[in-house]
Amino acid sequence: MNARIAFVIAAALIASPLYFATEPRAFGADHVVIVLDDSGSMNEGMQGSRIRKMEAAKNALGTVISQIAEGTNVGVLLLNGARSTNHWLVPLGPLNKPDAIAKVNRISANGGTPLGEAMRLAADELLRARSKSIYGTYRLIVVSDGEATDQRLLDQYLPDILARGLVIDAIGVNMRTEHSLATRVHSYRRADDESSLRNAIVEILAENSDQDSNASEADFELLNALNDVDAGAILQALATPNNAEISGFPNRDSSASGQGGSNFPPVNPGPASIPIQTQTPESSFLSQVFGTFCTCMLPILIAIMIFITVASRNNRKKRR
Repeated sequence: MNARIAFVIAAALIASPLYFATEPRAFGADHVVIVLDDSGSMNEGMQGSRIRKMEAAKNALGTVISQIAEGTNVGVLLLNGARSTNHWLVPLGPLNKPDAIAKVNRISANGGTPLGEAMRLAADELLRARSKSIYGTYRLIVVSDGEATDQRLLDQYLPDILARGLVIDAIGVNMRTEHSLATRVHSYRRADDESSLRNAIVEILAENSDQDSNASEADFELLNALNDVDAGAILQALATPNNAEISGFPNRDSSASGQGGSNFPPVNPGPASIPIQTQTPESSFLSQVFGTFCTCMLPILIAIMIFITVASRNNRKKRR
């Protein structure tokens, strides 16, 4: 009895940071924010084509939105546009597909590339959603044709976003070289034309769609089958991910942070008496490695717990 309880608690402590950030259970992630680059460079033509990058992105995104499964919460965040709604072209939530497609078709390209601020804003919204619903996946897709004009902010926020267990996918639109995010996020894809851009978004949303849609619920049912131990309650109590807002720089002026003329609202750094801690490259790397380890080990841990449960029952039957 005590050994079984100890094992469940230990497994929960190991798996808890990312336990509820499992892979998609249907076509697309449960919660996904698409950060779309609408900077001036998106007005340039695609190589070998007369179509502009922005038009290719709008066409691809409109097609993808029309195909996303019901029940998937989607948001579209612009780097420069939709200022009246804090850059949210489509707020994160259930999709009104016709309305979302109409908004996408009205996007125009103009301005810089404040990716750092945009990713912080998108991540904070995903974390707020996760604080309300521990089930599902939380994914951030960056679609951009250039490097961030607020690179220092991007370097500050990215390790923090990854450490929270949010999945980040990046798509480089018609870039001559790979985007710097290519080696720093969970996946990176090149998109040199409208078709490859559309396929890249679809592939990201469809990853592991063949998994059992009831996997999470089934796992809890199996754990709850443990006699005399409310394992489900233990896991639910312990598996509480960090949903606090992404940390920012204490000094928010553009000369210090290299914002490059960002239009995003400043981050509230909190009380002055509480220093904001930054992560070194080594610590952020370890956070990413640990997060990946937890995600990969979760199925193994569940399998071990199921095996122990079955073995324990068989032993009790033999004793009788």
